[in-house]
Order: sequence, then structure tokens, then C-alpha cells
Amino acid sequence: VLRVGERMELPEPVLHAEDLLVFPVLTRDRQAMYDLMDTVLGPLEEARGGAGPLLVTLREYFEAGCVSAEAARRLNLSVRALTYRLERIRTLTGLDLSDSLDRYSLHTAVIGARLFGWPRGARTEQAAG
Repeated sequence: VLRVGERMELPEPVLHAEDLLVFPVLTRDRQAMYDLMDTVLGPLEEARGGAGPLLVTLREYFEAGCVSAEAARRLNLSVRALTYRLERIRTLTGLDLSDSLDRYSLHTAVIGARLFGWPRGARTEQAAG
């Protein structure tokens, strides 16, 4: 439980295992999660600079509740620059963040990437683009 909390960079200490019940569900079938990450996020590796910066963009966008202004602030970007990155993600993946199923697929894949360190060797802490 503590390791999951650390991987997910949760903002406060996790005191109860039930706070993290969703993560065992997501990690139960590792191969299915890797397939999802490869299918959904794999196209991001084609971006100049690799998947890392766009993965950080998605993570911050989801953590900001899909509010562009807040995500841009967290990333030290203009809203216009964030919008460009989100459009680049849509172009590469074919997934539309305004569609609930596409958004869920992307969000689940981003969580999986954090849990499993996908892509291997990517420096997803950097928000450079």
C-alpha cells in the first residue's frame, strides 16, 4: 500500500488501505494494463522529445480535474501551449479528451504508467516540451 502511494505521489500520507482500493483492480491483470498503456500511450513515443513530456501533461491535466487553466498553471505553461499539447496528444493517439470513454482510457493508461513506470527509462518528471 505504501509503495502504491509513493508511486502515485499522493499528496498526503495514506492511512487506510481502502483509500487505494482502485489500484489493486488496475494492477490485477498486469498484461492487460501493459496492453492498454502500449495501445493508448504508445503513439506518444512518436512525439519529438518522446512520450515523457506529453505524459506529464496528461497527468497534470487529470490531476487538475481536466481544467485547462489549472493544468497550465501547474505546468508553468500558457493555456494556449497546454491546448497545443492536448491537441498533439489527440493527433497522435486518435483519442479525444472531450469524449468520456476516450478520457477514461487515457486516464487509466496514465495511472498505469505511473504504477508500472511506463515507458521504461522515460523521465516523466520533466515537463519540458
